Amino acid sequence: MIRRIDSFDNAKLLLRDSHYSRIILSHILAYGTEFDFCEFYELLKGNKRVGIFASMNSSLTVDLLDDAHSSSGCIRETAEFIRFKYPMFVEMPEVLIPRRGLSEYRKEKRYFFSVPANEEVLEDKELLRELPYESVFGTAFSGQDANYGLWLTDTVRRVNKGIVRIYGYKSSVLTVKCQSYGRAYLADIATPEADRGKGYASTLIKLVSQDLKKEGIEYYLASDESMKDFYLRLGCAELGEDYVLKLKERKDYEELV
Repeated sequence: MIRRIDSFDNAKLLLRDSHYSRIILSHILAYGTEFDFCEFYELLKGNKRVGIFASMNSSLTVDLLDDAHSSSGCIRETAEFIRFKYPMFVEMPEVLIPRRGLSEYRKEKRYFFSVPANEEVLEDKELLRELPYESVFGTAFSGQDANYGLWLTDTVRRVNKGIVRIYGYKSSVLTVKCQSYGRAYLADIATPEADRGKGYASTLIKLVSQDLKKEGIEYYLASDESMKDFYLRLGCAELGEDYVLKLKERKDYEELV
């Protein structure tokens, strides 16, 4: 059974040390249960909570709780919930992804990497810590996402709460996400097409890794197949892989009315 969580005040969550749980925790820290666009649900097996869902706008993140195990019933209910919520993007442990039954989605492989500690002296390189949000959005998403207002509102809130940091070097940008309990996730690493191949992104990653290392923060990043070789050349070590689900085609039901 899947049931909405109305409050975390009396709900003890045994979150795992996993990428998915860090995403879910970041949503909890940013919004709690006060807003309809950010909802949380629990997956129950019998009377025991075994998993948690975080529905944030058009994305869904799912994870099993610590010491919990998946079952055919959990997988089936998860698939039914995905079809009900119909998000554009889903990330969750592979053990919860059904082998069939989600034909509306395509599976895309994703690779996780650790970032090597940088010993190179980069004193002549300036790490930018205050960047115009509009330029960060334009670089990170290359005009492929029209939801600037939504991104801006969410990013400013998370920056103010210390969950997100934005960095830059030259024209490259990088976002540190899910910063909590000594861990962080490097995401939205991008360089304008005209400046690619100049080493800006690799220098930015090295500068940020130095910054986070000084604070004792562990960090990692994820990549699709197209950027895998870039991170391997940078000296990143592969930690593992998973699959994300992306909606093939979102029907405009308003046009059918």
